[in-house]
Amino acid sequence: MKKVLAPLALALLLLLLPVYAVSISLSPSSINQIGGTGLVEVNGPGSISRVKWILTNNAPYRVNQVIIKWDAANDGSTYTVYVTIYDNSNNVKAYGSGSTGNQGGSGTIETTINLNTSVDPRDIYKVEIIIVEE
Repeated sequence: MKKVLAPLALALLLLLLPVYAVSISLSPSSINQIGGTGLVEVNGPGSISRVKWILTNNAPYRVNQVIIKWDAANDGSTYTVYVTIYDNSNNVKAYGSGSTGNQGGSGTIETTINLNTSVDPRDIYKVEIIIVEE
């Protein structure tokens, strides 16, 4: 039941708030570069400068957190950052969200996202990032 309510709650939240989204595609040859994707341009309330993967401490090593480094466009705003990870067949492998409070415009913001499940790095093909300014 929780699996059904979480997407429904997110959908209702997104209907009420302005939403900006960016989709980052990773080629199979880029997946082994687990440190990040480099600079990514975003049209929205900020610009993403890095996507950083955090691995579990024990083998088999899996991605269980994502750190998004970004710059907010507006001072004093509160933001929620959503991350969805897809495989090469466009199946959702993991998702999560994290918040930043009243940090907009104060330089680079680092938002840590705990994923709902750990993911084998080989399965990461596309990452979708949604930044909601509240």
